[in-house]
Amino acid sequence: MTDFIQKLLQEMPDFSHFLTIEELDTSSRELAAAYPDLVTLSTIGHSTEGHPILMLRIGNGQHRALFVGCPHPNEPIGALSLEYLSKKLCEDSALLEQMDYTFYIIKEIDVDGCRLNEGWYDGPFSPDRYIRCYYRPSMLEQVEWTFPYAYKTLSFSEPIPETVAFMRAIDEAKPHFLNSLHSSDQTGTFYYVSTPLPDALCEQIIKLTHDHQLPLMIGEPEAPFMPPIQPGFYQLPELSSMYDYYQSILPPGEDPAKAILMGGSSRDYAGTRYRTFCLVSEISLFTDPRMGDKSETTHSYKDATLDIAKLEGEQIAFLSKQYKSAQAFITVPTRFQRSVEDFLIGMEDVRSHHLQSAENDAALARFATVAEMFDLKLRTLWSSLCCCSMLIRMLDAQPDNITLSEIRADSEKWLNQGLQELLSFFNWSMRPLRELCAVQLGSALMIMEYLRQTHESTTTPLKS
Repeated sequence: MTDFIQKLLQEMPDFSHFLTIEELDTSSRELAAAYPDLVTLSTIGHSTEGHPILMLRIGNGQHRALFVGCPHPNEPIGALSLEYLSKKLCEDSALLEQMDYTFYIIKEIDVDGCRLNEGWYDGPFSPDRYIRCYYRPSMLEQVEWTFPYAYKTLSFSEPIPETVAFMRAIDEAKPHFLNSLHSSDQTGTFYYVSTPLPDALCEQIIKLTHDHQLPLMIGEPEAPFMPPIQPGFYQLPELSSMYDYYQSILPPGEDPAKAILMGGSSRDYAGTRYRTFCLVSEISLFTDPRMGDKSETTHSYKDATLDIAKLEGEQIAFLSKQYKSAQAFITVPTRFQRSVEDFLIGMEDVRSHHLQSAENDAALARFATVAEMFDLKLRTLWSSLCCCSMLIRMLDAQPDNITLSEIRADSEKWLNQGLQELLSFFNWSMRPLRELCAVQLGSALMIMEYLRQTHESTTTPLKS
C-alpha cells in the first residue's frame, strides 16, 4: 500500500451513523460551492419517484474513475466512504495530483430505496433493527441489474430511471476504473473483479481486510457461475455466463432466457463500451468468528445442504401462505409487495439448487467446514426474516382490514420468533464504520494505483 493511501485511511474520521439522502445531497452541494474550481456538480438523472441523482466531478487527472454508492439501498457503507473521499480529494490537492485521476462520484444511486432503509441508518446497529427496517428492491427495480443487454434468445431493453442515470454517468466518465460499492449484511467480505488481479495485489487487499478485523467469505459463492478466482476474489461475469449456466442445466429445448429475470449489469455496459476494469466490493456489515473458521465439522456437506433445503421449504411454505392469504385484500401497490414476490422466487431457486447439488455433486460427500455450516444456516434464516419484514411493511401500507390485521399479527409473531432464533445463533459484532469504509476505499485505491502504474487504465476505449 502506498504512503498516500495509508495516510488517507488513517485520517478517516469516526462515523456514528449513516447519512440520509438529504444530508448527502446537502453535503455535495456545499462541497461544489466551496471548491468551484475543482468540483462540478451535475444532475445526471432523476429517480423513479422524481428525486435528483447528483454526481460530483473532482479533479482533472489523466485517468478516470467512477464510484457509485448504494446500488442496493440496504448497503449504505459506500455512501459514507464516498462522503469522506470526496471531501478529502478537495482538501488535499497533493493527494489528487499524485493519484492522477479524475473522479466521478455518485454517493447514492438508488435514492428512493435508501429512504425506505433510513429507519436503521442512524443506529444503534443490530441485526434485529436492520431486518425490521429492511428494504431491498425486486430484481427488475435494482439499478445494478437493469442495464440493456442482448445475448442469444435473451433481450432486455427496459432500464429503470436510476439505471439510465448510471448509464449517463458511465458514458460521461468513460471510466478506466468503475467501483460499484456494496456491502454484505450476513457473510464475510469479498470482491468481484472483471479481470483477475496479480496474486501480490490480492494478498495486500486481503491483508487490509484482515487488519481491519473483517473475515473473508469462504462459504458458498453467491451463484455457481461466479466462481472464486482465489480466496476472497470472485469473477464478475457478463450476463452471458448466467445464460450459459442455465442452458447447461435446463432440459434440452428449454429457453434459458425465461429463467433470467433481470437485465445486464454496469460491468456489462462499461466493460463492453469502454473496456473498464470493474470492481464490486462487498464489505461485511455484521460479522461472526465462524465466518472465517475453516476447521472441519463431523457433518457432511451433503447432509448439511439437505437439512438447509428442508428448513428453506418450511420457511417458503409459511411466507407463501401468508402472502397468498393477503393478496386478495391488497389495494395499495407497494415496492414491498414486488420485493416479497421476488424474494419468494429467489428463495425457491436457492432451495432447488441445494437439492440438485446434494443429489448430483459428489464433492459434497466431504465434511463441511464450520464456516460452510454457519453460512448455510445464517443465509437461510436471514433471507426468510427479511422477506417477512417486508411482507409486514407491505401490510402496514394497506387500509384497515380485519383479515390483513390477523395476517400481520401472525407474521409478526413468526418474525419475532425467527429473530430470537437468529440472535441466539448469530454471535454477531460490527466493526466501527470508519473501519468498514477504510477497507472499501483502501481496496479500490490500491487497484486504481496498480492500474495506473501498469498503464492498463490507459487502454483505448472502444467508443468515444
